[in-house]
Amino acid sequence: MIDDDDSYELNDQGIRVLIGLTVEETAEFTRLDGTIGHGRPPGISLEQWAHAEDRRWLELYQKHENARQPFLQAGKTRH
Repeated sequence: MIDDDDSYELNDQGIRVLIGLTVEETAEFTRLDGTIGHGRPPGISLEQWAHAEDRRWLELYQKHENARQPFLQAGKTRH
C-alpha cells in the first residue's frame, strides 16, 4: 500500500490523489491494493499476470510511479 506523503498531491479541486492519477483512479488503485495486497513479483511482466485485477493494479501503479519520479528526483513536492 502506498501511504507516504511523497506519493500524493492535491488535484485542482483540492482532493488528495496519488500523483499522476485521477480521483477515480486513486480510488480504484486503493481498492485493488487492498484486495490483492501485493506488488508485482520480480521478473514477472504485465502480460504474465493471471488476473485482470492484478494487471490493472500494475497499470495504475506504473502510471503513478512514472508521474512521481520526476518530482522526487528534483526534490519537489506537489502537495
